[in-house]
Amino acid sequence: MYILNLIQGDYEVRIGAFEDIDEGVDFISKLNAYETEIEEDDIMYQYINPSKLEEYTELEVNGNIVPFSKYMFPTSEIVEISWSQMPNLSKKGNGMVDDLTRIDAYNIENEDVKEYIEKREENYNKAKKYLEEKGYDVTRAYFGSEDGEAILYRNKEEKNEDWHFLTHMDPNFVDEENIEEMIEDIFNENE
Repeated sequence: MYILNLIQGDYEVRIGAFEDIDEGVDFISKLNAYETEIEEDDIMYQYINPSKLEEYTELEVNGNIVPFSKYMFPTSEIVEISWSQMPNLSKKGNGMVDDLTRIDAYNIENEDVKEYIEKREENYNKAKKYLEEKGYDVTRAYFGSEDGEAILYRNKEEKNEDWHFLTHMDPNFVDEENIEEMIEDIFNENE
């Protein structure tokens, strides 16, 4: 199953599900506002140009009628067409669902989620231990922010001192093999 979503900034409209993506493209491409563009990377981008949408129009597929209108989006800016594969959990599966799971601010392949979380926490604990041994208080902050959770530190002896940013706990942090060296590199850059 493929879910057809129309996205304009933070605004999203879920249109429906299709057994295969070709059926969905055939459906949405019937709109006169449907446009495509081939970028340098040979990827075809599909979008809707709201200024070309009619006040009201209907598209039909398999007896299902879906209304569209130039008034369904908050601005006249381009609307991205997004396809997301949706597993059918009513059917017998073969193990891990092939999809992504959002961990903090990052989408991680389902098959990698457990290892990613374990490594992330392991690296956080290594960083915390190393910083505490060097005389720092350590905390986590910014969970749910655009760039994700981060490690902050401050001198244990100076409780009135502001917290200092160390690093985001992003995929690069998770992949880091030598946390102590990474911390020293950050300290040297900030001197």
